[in-house]
Amino acid sequence: MEFPTLGEHCQFEACNQTDFLPLQCKCGKVFCREHFNHHCLSGDCELAPKPKEVNLKNDDQIFRCSEKGCRKGNLHEMLCPKCNKHFCIEHRFHLSCPEIDDVTMSKKIEEFEAPRRQFREANKHLQEKVTENIRKALQSSAKVKTASKIHLMRIKQKAVGLKTIPTPDRIYFAVKKPLSMEPKPVKIIREENSLEKIEGVTLDPDLKDTVPTFISSKWSLGRAIDSICESCNIKNDNNKVTNVKLRLFRQLDNYCISPLKMDVEISELIKNEILLEGDKLVVEYISSNILSELEEHAQLFLS
Repeated sequence: MEFPTLGEHCQFEACNQTDFLPLQCKCGKVFCREHFNHHCLSGDCELAPKPKEVNLKNDDQIFRCSEKGCRKGNLHEMLCPKCNKHFCIEHRFHLSCPEIDDVTMSKKIEEFEAPRRQFREANKHLQEKVTENIRKALQSSAKVKTASKIHLMRIKQKAVGLKTIPTPDRIYFAVKKPLSMEPKPVKIIREENSLEKIEGVTLDPDLKDTVPTFISSKWSLGRAIDSICESCNIKNDNNKVTNVKLRLFRQLDNYCISPLKMDVEISELIKNEILLEGDKLVVEYISSNILSELEEHAQLFLS
């Protein structure tokens, strides 16, 4: 043996095996786990510990719901004050109780539903106010960043994405999905004078019909598009030879984000303010022929 000094020999006559985690009785004898239990239960040793008596009725009692078909259990008993039966929280006010009539039941249900309904109405009103405030904030291009920050707070509440992305690396956007796989018409701008000025466009602050999502700032644009498609259930054949390709556009001005260079990092786009965290982005299919004929410095916009 490599470690002859480790462990003890089991003192059970028919065993004598070496156990590296032996159990010692108060009488001084050493046993393996199997024969230690045998030694304790044999009754031959007065010093051996007695097996603990477990009262399952008191220690592990589970209170089952009395509602027919419900299998939920609770550790704490919740008795109906009328019929003195236990029910889970969902069936606390149950129709089977003979002491509760329809009027009383309706009142009890209303007591629980009223706060939920009030919260939904208040939240709807709050979202409408936030949307209206963003519209007011977008009277000039100087306030686009502020509007994006407000967007960002709303997006983070329900954003989906790859959970393994470290929190400090996450960048949040609201993404609008394509309605079909038909290629969208685009316009190519080759001169700066033809660009639409930022003061002439508006950002739609309504997040309806968008999917809040997050990506990693360390990803390339191509990897980000793949992740967005996966999170938003968008068919993505960018890695195949097809007639259409997916590209990312700003909703603000329909500008295509780097249509040819897919290896640019998201952090670089953020740094150069081509993208702002909290932006509303649009994923659309465009013709592969347009991309193959596009000059390097030309700009692409949705028509």
